[in-house]
Amino acid sequence: MSVQLDLFEGKILTTEQELEIQSYIERCDKEVIRKQNENRSTMLLLDKAGFKQGIDYINNFEISEKTYDHEFGYSYNNTQWEAEVNVMRSSGGCYILYDTLRNGKIEISKSGVYREGDKVQCTSITSQYRYYKPSSLLSKLKEHNKKIQYQFEVNNKKQSVIEYTVEKYKKLYPEAKIFIGTDYYKDFKNYTEFKTVKVEFKSGSSVTFKLGYENDREVLHKKHDVQPMTTEQLLEMFNNQKIK
Repeated sequence: MSVQLDLFEGKILTTEQELEIQSYIERCDKEVIRKQNENRSTMLLLDKAGFKQGIDYINNFEISEKTYDHEFGYSYNNTQWEAEVNVMRSSGGCYILYDTLRNGKIEISKSGVYREGDKVQCTSITSQYRYYKPSSLLSKLKEHNKKIQYQFEVNNKKQSVIEYTVEKYKKLYPEAKIFIGTDYYKDFKNYTEFKTVKVEFKSGSSVTFKLGYENDREVLHKKHDVQPMTTEQLLEMFNNQKIK
């Protein structure tokens, strides 16, 4: 078995080891080329479908050199050895840019897009884990962003109604405590959430309103009376009510 000296590391490497290093570098080069071609193909599909780079997607694919100590061989049969290698590496790729709601604001997020033949996949903007025609994926992206925009507007409207209702009852009952909350109602098998405003009086009695999407349209949701009327008092109150 012939050997030769690695002048950079001062290690004696066999010819077989030198060949293994060279084979590893070549495999790394081939993998970088494969990823580069894949990236170009994906970008071409997106561009042809009408995706706009920098708006609908980004491509941050890069190729760089990396020098590090790589382990060869296997530990189970004590054939491990280490050598410094200089190889080509790639990073990044094509990422779809899509809207998300965070802390009440619309922010732009990114998600990797993957190719299979002439179809692409981006699970962050689709309800199904499958590949779509690029033009269909673009439609899915637009639909997703419209939903986020709609939800943003709904949330803002809800918040506006909450703030209005809180101020309304603060003015009506300055000594009462106002609480903002959340409750649910069951619709078939689903639970739907809605916002509430609770007005709690000094006595401990309280009224909770269910809020909608318009000012002054809140409805009674719950009430708690620390001194509930007797049956006689309730009958007397009903008896004294005026006909509308």
